[in-house]
Amino acid sequence: MERPLTEGPIAVGRPSGRGAEEGLGLMGTRFRHRAAIAAIVLSGLLILAGPSAAFGQASGPDPGSADAATGKGSTSFLRWMGEASGPIGIVILAMSFYLIAVVSWMALEYRRSVALPSRMVADLGEMLAAKQYTEAFQRISDSPAFLAKVLAAGVRKLPSGQAPALRAMELANDDVTMAMEHRTTYLATVGTLGPMIGLVGTVYGMILSFRVIATAGASPQASQLAAGISTALFATLEGIALSIPAIFFHALFRNRIARLSLEVALASESLLEQFAPGVRAPHPLVASSGPAQRSPSPPGG
Repeated sequence: MERPLTEGPIAVGRPSGRGAEEGLGLMGTRFRHRAAIAAIVLSGLLILAGPSAAFGQASGPDPGSADAATGKGSTSFLRWMGEASGPIGIVILAMSFYLIAVVSWMALEYRRSVALPSRMVADLGEMLAAKQYTEAFQRISDSPAFLAKVLAAGVRKLPSGQAPALRAMELANDDVTMAMEHRTTYLATVGTLGPMIGLVGTVYGMILSFRVIATAGASPQASQLAAGISTALFATLEGIALSIPAIFFHALFRNRIARLSLEVALASESLLEQFAPGVRAPHPLVASSGPAQRSPSPPGG
């Protein structure tokens, strides 16, 4: 006869094979996530450094050639962009790497296979069908999945009745959902600051151009004016280019979180109904006098 699940702490010895296996899998997943983010950052650095290195090899041999005298092929577009952007470009570049890292992490974490692991759902179905309620509770207690957190909160309140258990699951769902949505505010912050930082670069570039006009008198050099104007335009371009993907991914992940929250709520409610036969509410006299001294007998026992 199966021992029913009761309210209160459950003595747990060594982790079960499935729990240990899931822990090792979680460690491997985190390692893969960090490796993917590092690879993306290194790839971005190589892409940005590649054209500059190629320019250095191609334009280095003969500075006194005809091309150098006429100004043709003297610099690459990316190098010119980097020189014109100045410190504003460095700030936007750092923010772009941060954006890539955050988007990559969310793309790996905010997935249905992570929030509702199909293997865990299958294991719970088998355990509950076999009336292994304590083992099923330990299974969800050891899992960091979204579904496991919500369902465990409801099962702990199940001895008090179905309504308190559903309310506990609703609160747990809201708590996890809010934590996930708070992380998406990083994307919204980048999307908001990008144009503002670009605007600072725009104003800075225009100040440089007007400074040339003020100091050069009636005949300022066109190249000096173009330097300030290019700083202003590149800063604006980089700020907008940073903001567009940040706003897009912010909306994308907010919608994905809402969908995952709804799917977790539906799945946890179905599994909670299967847990109910293994939990019997305490007798009113026992509940009023204090905690029970021994576990209640299973339904029908």
